[in-house]
Amino acid sequence: MTHQDFVPKFLKGIGAEIGAFESPIPGIKPIYIDKFKEFGGKPCNADYYGEVTSLAFLNESLDYIVASHVLEHSANPIAALAEWYRVLKPGGIVYAVVPDKRYTWDRERPDTPMEHMIEDFRNGVTDCDATHIEDFAYGIDWGDFAAISDNRLIEEQRRQYADSCKEQVARGEEINIHFHVFSPGNFKSLILDTSHMDTIPYDWEIKAFQEHFPAEHRNGILAILEKRSKKKWRHCIPTIVRKLLSPSFPLTKTAIPFETVG
Repeated sequence: MTHQDFVPKFLKGIGAEIGAFESPIPGIKPIYIDKFKEFGGKPCNADYYGEVTSLAFLNESLDYIVASHVLEHSANPIAALAEWYRVLKPGGIVYAVVPDKRYTWDRERPDTPMEHMIEDFRNGVTDCDATHIEDFAYGIDWGDFAAISDNRLIEEQRRQYADSCKEQVARGEEINIHFHVFSPGNFKSLILDTSHMDTIPYDWEIKAFQEHFPAEHRNGILAILEKRSKKKWRHCIPTIVRKLLSPSFPLTKTAIPFETVG
């Protein structure tokens, strides 16, 4: 299965893609969002600045959210899903791909337990968090990650990377690692089990769940989620009326153009 098997059916209307970097999802024309000016030494391109847990969109203003290989970079994936739920219209779609650890350099790391992700949500954890630094630096297949084979160099690089991340957190800066590790079981639990909890502000229905995705890479898991909500009235107001009421629609007045981010 490829993106073209799903995109025409599910991704229509006004939407946003988060963290597209060099591999935007084909077949859509979304508003592009990113929080990094560069990644892996290469510049990121986007329309507006945004965090996965804090998007500059009005409530229930989007038809879809796309995030491919992004959710694992959030220290608080439940907060991210809650934010996406907020900005989507009832019936809106999340199109999310996460790496399946079994086929990446995360393969030796244990799946992140649901209890841990729930605790992160309750504690309001941000990406300025040191909890998973050593798990990442010393748990991944560093030779695969860094494309090197010298064991002495691998161990030195692990230590330097971990120390650098700890220094960033000590300065109050966010870090960019795979905070959480997914395989099909805990990824599906993240969506469904939390949707049944009164303390978590979303309710998703899984419309599609595809392993070994996409066919050309086969290292990801695709989840297509539909927002279930009893609040239908705002969704029935024509988009043209909402644009008249809010000229910046679907963006908030505080949206920051990406080109102005320092």
